[in-house]
Amino acid sequence: MEIKLSNGRFRAKLRGVRLVGEYGPRKIERCGLSDGDLREAIRNPIGCPPIRQRAKGCKKVVVVTDDITRPTPVRKILPVIFDELQEAEVSPAEVTILVGLGSHRLMNMEEMEVKFGKDICGNFRIVNHRWNDPEQLVSLGECGLGFEVTVNRLAAESDFMISVGNIVPHATTGFSGGAKTVMTGIAGKSTIENTHWLALDYPMRNILGNYENRVRKITDKLARVVGLDMIVNTVLFGGDKVYGIFAGDFERVHREAAKLCVEAYGVEIGSKSDIVVAEAWPADSNLRQAIKGICSADLVCRDNGVIVLCAECPEGVAAQFPDFIKYGFNDPDGLYRKVQSGEFEQKLLAYTLVAIGRIISKRASGVLVCPNIDSATSEQLGFIPANSLEEGLDKACKIVGSHPELSVLYQAAVILPILSENTA
Repeated sequence: MEIKLSNGRFRAKLRGVRLVGEYGPRKIERCGLSDGDLREAIRNPIGCPPIRQRAKGCKKVVVVTDDITRPTPVRKILPVIFDELQEAEVSPAEVTILVGLGSHRLMNMEEMEVKFGKDICGNFRIVNHRWNDPEQLVSLGECGLGFEVTVNRLAAESDFMISVGNIVPHATTGFSGGAKTVMTGIAGKSTIENTHWLALDYPMRNILGNYENRVRKITDKLARVVGLDMIVNTVLFGGDKVYGIFAGDFERVHREAAKLCVEAYGVEIGSKSDIVVAEAWPADSNLRQAIKGICSADLVCRDNGVIVLCAECPEGVAAQFPDFIKYGFNDPDGLYRKVQSGEFEQKLLAYTLVAIGRIISKRASGVLVCPNIDSATSEQLGFIPANSLEEGLDKACKIVGSHPELSVLYQAAVILPILSENTA
């Protein structure tokens, strides 16, 4: 038997393993929602006035969107929003599209034309959020959290703000989208670092796909403080087809959208496995994105098992974090203590290294199959390198012993494994 991942880019004939399951996003046998459905949802939001009423008289309108690493059909959504703003007599000159990059790299013009379309790029002001630029940020105080909260100045000074995003299971806030597009998408460096750091108080498996978690509640609170008026969020299937469109008050509609997200991406798992192959595609532009696949695999892999991560990573490890390779995933407990003592100041970098390191250096082993990251770098990061999926499986079998059980997770970065209570 042969398994194929990422449109055949990774493949392997299975030898000496027992395949117990192949899991991926649910196959939805229908067409995506139409442009008419999208327009109807935006024109009739839930829990808040429609844009054409709420935006009347507004002179500083900010539309926050996610970036090129996310599949949200922004170029279809924005024209409907702009039509509503036109009805409210808001001109294009009074609108700013703010790309909620969080800590991601800046988008270039070519990427913006892909994300937004040439017409929008030519007629609207588009600004990349810069999380570490004090000139772009304004302080909101501590907001009762014990650390300073900073946010993009354009958003803080707006008189109407709407965010556009997509919803998938997420290991820091339970689900992406909703308030997260604003907090942390357009927050400052320390705010992003400190909100993420809070998630380390809990096992990742207790947050992924769990709406009721502390980080989500803080994210919602901060978005309310900064003045997020409305969201437009999608749940996708089949790569780019819209399964659900949700518009309205961000807390009210995001909770409902998360339920549909579980319906689309939730996968029932009958048993854990000794080896879990995790396909990072389509979230594998770099390793920092690809390791989201490890979060799902963590729920499926037995203690002392092996997670085999398959990722293209054309942009390498993480260009915006040059020390990523230097520290790697090898000593999560030591790095955690250094941050707590003030010895290590790169808190967001440390968050990722600690969260993933707790999985692949303490509970399981990690094998990396990646054509764009060399073996020496993989080893320095804390992975066992493999040049092919077959080689990766061979190395995994040597670690766990003879006749191991194997599970394959397709699109592991977005699916939500759901295990029965008696799953071993």
